[in-house]
Amino acid sequence: MTLRTAAYARYSSDAQRDSSIDDQIRNIEEYCRRMGWAQPVIYEDKAISGARSDRPGYQAMLDAAVERRFDVLLVDELSRLSRDHIEGARVGRLLQFHGIRLIGVTDAIDTNMQSFKLLAGVRGLLNEQYLDDLASETHRGMMGLVLQGYNAGGLPYGYSSVPDGGRKRLVVNPEEADWVRWIFERYVAGDSPRTIAAELNRLGVASPRRNGKWSPNALYPDAKGVGLLGNSTYVGKLVWNKTKWIKDPVTGRRRRRARPASEWVVKELPDLRIISDALWAETEARIRAVRSRTSKQRQESGRTVSGGRGPGYLFSGLMRCGVCGGAYIMVDKHRYGCAMHRDRGSAACPNALKVPRKRVEDLLLQGIKHDLLSDDAFKVFEDEVRRILVEAQPDPREAARNITGAETEIKNIMAAIRQGVVTPTTLKALQDAEAELQAAQDQKREIERLEPMKMIPQAREAHRKLVSSLERVEDVASVRKAIGTIVGEIRLVPEGGELVAEMTNAGLAGVCQLTLVAGTGFEPVTFGL
Repeated sequence: MTLRTAAYARYSSDAQRDSSIDDQIRNIEEYCRRMGWAQPVIYEDKAISGARSDRPGYQAMLDAAVERRFDVLLVDELSRLSRDHIEGARVGRLLQFHGIRLIGVTDAIDTNMQSFKLLAGVRGLLNEQYLDDLASETHRGMMGLVLQGYNAGGLPYGYSSVPDGGRKRLVVNPEEADWVRWIFERYVAGDSPRTIAAELNRLGVASPRRNGKWSPNALYPDAKGVGLLGNSTYVGKLVWNKTKWIKDPVTGRRRRRARPASEWVVKELPDLRIISDALWAETEARIRAVRSRTSKQRQESGRTVSGGRGPGYLFSGLMRCGVCGGAYIMVDKHRYGCAMHRDRGSAACPNALKVPRKRVEDLLLQGIKHDLLSDDAFKVFEDEVRRILVEAQPDPREAARNITGAETEIKNIMAAIRQGVVTPTTLKALQDAEAELQAAQDQKREIERLEPMKMIPQAREAHRKLVSSLERVEDVASVRKAIGTIVGEIRLVPEGGELVAEMTNAGLAGVCQLTLVAGTGFEPVTFGL
């Protein structure tokens, strides 16, 4: 039988070259020629770290392995497969489970070797240690640049980066510096970050973000100090190493974490000053006051810090602005509005229309309930209830087998007793067998009593009650999921000073967490709001 071969190749960053992939593949193909094997199918990833497992080529290769589309997987060296020793071990076991041989050509490591697990484990630990060492060396190098006054990170708004002896140094950008002072002055004067962002967008001031639009989040400093109003570079004090990146062990993606102040690196750079110490102090004072007030309001209202509760209203996260495509969210206690307009102003989205939450829920649920109470919708619901009940019912054949087995056991024990084998162990075995027989007979009677089909007539009334009381269900998250399945995207389009909700069919089939099943035939519908 001709062996089917596959090759996986990868390089880590944009600083490397596409030829790195070519070099790896050439080495693998030469190995295949020496072994008399067919040319391999190629899977590859370019400029993606081996510490991540969500690489497209890598995942495609794993899918092909599970489907047994090749017999041998070759890599130039095992570090190309993964630089995470746990992930590397997992993939090795996966390939072996599916009968696929793994070979590291340069490593001379082969799953057919008796010592493969030991060699691969050591190699995996070395690969992961290499990443740690590389990160540590890079960090030390960047710290050295900061201490010498060079730029070791991103480019803050208000500055330009200019070459200096093969490195980069920050210099003040006069035009942007004027806007930095304007932002600080407006904030100290009492304007909110949302108001400032909207005004910047109205004036056509380009932000450093890709879309060129300002948002409140770009201005107001978060808990890690990230935000224009919290950047001490503007007073000539460069603070570096305030945060670090930690890899998520599940996704492989990096997450930002704050470092303790004792690890910060501070460098005084007077040439980078844009605002005065007095303006900076006033800004910090207002930020502290706002946070204190917000914290007090949360405590008084019994609310916790946001993030983790999830949307608390039926249509939160389901509606989009028909003008800009942004989310329609609760912009105050009682009304939905366009988030883009609220946060970035009319220059980002001119749709200023708001709609009461109760009106949204009343009118949109009216249309949804109408379809869910139709005969077609109930037929799907009834079929799903029948399927679930049948699947949940214990198999009567299993109960019958248990009865037969227990009866046979009792017969055998009684035969032994008649032959004079009467011991405490024999009597205990007889008692156990009789108990098993009784349990099996009880199970059989219970199965016969709970016939699923007898429960179907009650389903229509249960369905009607459930649909009629959607807005009163306490499990808001489940209802929201059901609504999302039913209506797909809800677009709120301004027409003649009013909002019109356009709901498009998202493929009305499937059971949500409330066993609410949407039927077919739901047509796009509009309601004036």
